[in-house]
Amino acid sequence: MVNNQNRFNVAEPQTIGNNDILNYLGHWGDKAESFLQNTNTLIPDAGQEVFNFEMQQMNIKEVRGNYTGDDYKGFAGAYQQTGFDPFSKMIPNGFAVISNSDWYIPDNFVSYIQADRKIRLSWVEVKGTCWIKNSDIEHYRHFQKTVDNWNNQIAKAGKWHIKAKAPIEFKIAIYPSALATYLNHQHNNPFDEWKPNQQHLNQGYWLTFAELEDRFYNNFREEKPLPEKVSFYEEQMKQLGFSDYSDKKFKRKI
Repeated sequence: MVNNQNRFNVAEPQTIGNNDILNYLGHWGDKAESFLQNTNTLIPDAGQEVFNFEMQQMNIKEVRGNYTGDDYKGFAGAYQQTGFDPFSKMIPNGFAVISNSDWYIPDNFVSYIQADRKIRLSWVEVKGTCWIKNSDIEHYRHFQKTVDNWNNQIAKAGKWHIKAKAPIEFKIAIYPSALATYLNHQHNNPFDEWKPNQQHLNQGYWLTFAELEDRFYNNFREEKPLPEKVSFYEEQMKQLGFSDYSDKKFKRKI
């Protein structure tokens, strides 16, 4: 007999009112307001579009659906978009969960052959502006620890087939003008398709987490407070051992 105890115990639709609908979608608070504004205007992930363009320039091909090795002849590597754009594919309640560092994964995973013929693996987070939130830094720091632990495990205990692919890297690709040029294009040419170009790549730069963190704390150009707050109470988090925890959100231009 099939065990059904793990299935959802769903309320009858006729008992669900408007407030219930808003609750299960997560349509409440400052964060949801800004989330919905972005969702409803269908702003694309301009930074990811520039990253895709840069991968084409490097002859690294995106993995989509079914494929064989023949599909990648003439290419130096492959990449897959992993951390999808939540503004186009997620409800606010889901976004509230993945905004926690434990659930974060970077935007892309890349596997490529380096000039020295060695295979390299890299996670790449993509930013379409040079504004970085303090919550972003926390997510990246948490993920960097995961990468460091994985690399240490491979170095000390990995078998030959996995050791050949170590270490895995984590990088942040920043295209400072991507979003701004998209918005400007939409304002001046609303019926024309926006496309990334070489100038976006020329203005872009890639950082390790250590380099990004150093800029964020020691070499930022501007700081702005954000209206929304982190989802956990500051005092209770400090009681749990997070001595320097703050529920305030802000962003800095690096």
